[in-house]
Amino acid sequence: MRTRVSGAVAAALGLLVVAWPLAWAPVWAYVTAGAGAVVVLGAAVTRADGRRAWPAIAVAAAVASCAASHAGTAVLAAEGLFILAYLLAADAPAGLVRPGRWFRLQAWLGLAGLIATGAVVAALTLHRADSASLTVAGLAAAVAAYLIVLPSGRKGRNVSEQGDGR
Repeated sequence: MRTRVSGAVAAALGLLVVAWPLAWAPVWAYVTAGAGAVVVLGAAVTRADGRRAWPAIAVAAAVASCAASHAGTAVLAAEGLFILAYLLAADAPAGLVRPGRWFRLQAWLGLAGLIATGAVVAALTLHRADSASLTVAGLAAAVAAYLIVLPSGRKGRNVSEQGDGR
């Protein structure tokens, strides 16, 4: 049951990620977000299969919607935090005995994301950059950092090792 709960949390966050920019996006972005929602639900269903690229594809759909949107800096900053939360939840090991403990251990990543978001918002407030390519590059860099830096499913290690860092 706990695996379903963490999968449901990841799915809910993923749906939020693809839906958030739609209020400020053009009509074609709804098709992109719909495809992203299908990928989010597919990723939630196939969590045990280790298909790690699915969340990144869903985030790419959200990035495309954000790049074309007329959203302000605060909205895009919130989207970045939603993406971080979704990617952390989607990367949670399947079958966690204590998912709350694992999520608490990831709080440092959330704190780092919050600090980085605050720095970017402050910088953009001082020097306004209304460039869609800059937005895409920043969000793509965040996704690339996730794919490169965060550990994969680490086959062969038990779940308690993944959460404790032992």
